[in-house]
Formats: sequence, structure tokens, C-alpha cells
Amino acid sequence: MTTKDIPICEQVQMAAMALLDGERANLTAADIDAHLTGCDGCRAAMAALTTLHSRLNRHDYESAEVDVWPGVRDAITSNALQSRRERQSVLGLAAVLALWRLAQLSIDLPAPVVNSVVPLALTVLVLWRVAGDPFAIQVTAHQLQREGVR
Repeated sequence: MTTKDIPICEQVQMAAMALLDGERANLTAADIDAHLTGCDGCRAAMAALTTLHSRLNRHDYESAEVDVWPGVRDAITSNALQSRRERQSVLGLAAVLALWRLAQLSIDLPAPVVNSVVPLALTVLVLWRVAGDPFAIQVTAHQLQREGVR
């Protein structure tokens, strides 16, 4: 594809972007200005492009405005503490269930419902603590946006 195949408005806009970035363009600044005097669409596009370009040039990309490390460190630490609590909960559950089973074997409890309900209830409580509410509906902002709620 040659430049003759590209519409003049696209050529002017590409050349203007190249000149704004300090690169070599196929058109001169005089050619661009000549086209802009007669084309309202390109003039509006160039105004928006110039505004965007000046805003981007004012931004300092080299220095971070916010130190993100404290947040990352806190997230790592809280995850480590959370996984430690989860391990302790599961180990505690295993110990209680083992003791419950030993008690069942040594003491013949006449209520079979109690023998099955108590371990089940303990398991549900520990899993609820570890995993959170299994019935809670968690929706992300992305899902809401995709559904058109926002």
C-alpha cells in the first residue's frame, strides 16, 4: 500500500502525530497546516491530539507517584497470617474429630444422631471460617460493568 492509497485526512493525521513525536513525516508542517485550514474534522482531531500529547508529555513516567511496596508487603503478610490461621483451624478440626472418634469408641453413646451431627457441624464451622460464607454472592466491578449495571 502506498501513500496514494491512504485518504488525505489519514495521511495528515499520521504525519501530524509523527511530527508531534519528533519523528520524520511524509508531509511537511506547511502541508499539514494547509490541509487543516480547509478540513474541520482534521482540525478537531488535531486539537484533541495536541491536547492529549501535551498532557502525556507533562506526566513523569519515571517516578512513581505512590509507593506500592507497603501495600504489597501488607498483602503478603496478611496472606501468610491467613494461611497460618487456616492451617491451625484445619489441624484443630482434625484433632477434635480424632478425639471425638476416640470418645465414640470408648464411650458407647446411645444417640447415633449426635455421633454424626457433631462432627459434621464442627467440619462445617471450620470450613466456614477458612473459606468464608459459601452462600455469599461476590461480584466484581468488571462483572457489573459487563452486565450493564454501572
